[in-house]
Amino acid sequence: MPDDAPQPPPHGPQRQGAVLRVHERDTKTSYANVFLLSSTREEMIINFGLTLPPAQRGSREAHMLVSDRIIMSLPAAKRLAIALSQAIQRYENAFGVIDIHQPPPPGSAPSADVPPPPEQ
Repeated sequence: MPDDAPQPPPHGPQRQGAVLRVHERDTKTSYANVFLLSSTREEMIINFGLTLPPAQRGSREAHMLVSDRIIMSLPAAKRLAIALSQAIQRYENAFGVIDIHQPPPPGSAPSADVPPPPEQ
């Protein structure tokens, strides 16, 4: 996508006539297979990273190599949660349900224990 191409407007509240121009020239791309959330009264902190294989075979201790930390306001975090939920719903409508409880492929690093989502 060109650096100065107008982006389609996001869903939700927005200013009338506002155009968002996204500049991707210096964008860094990272891959993460694990994340940790924490928050303060004013902000949400999300650490993204990779799980590393245990140093000793049979060990239940996993290590996370943090590659990126995103700190955002709680309203921005809520908008992100809504946008992710909508994007996942569209994906599942097109391609089927994503199974988050399937075992990892053989030889992959163990993932951190993530509790199942609350029943809706």
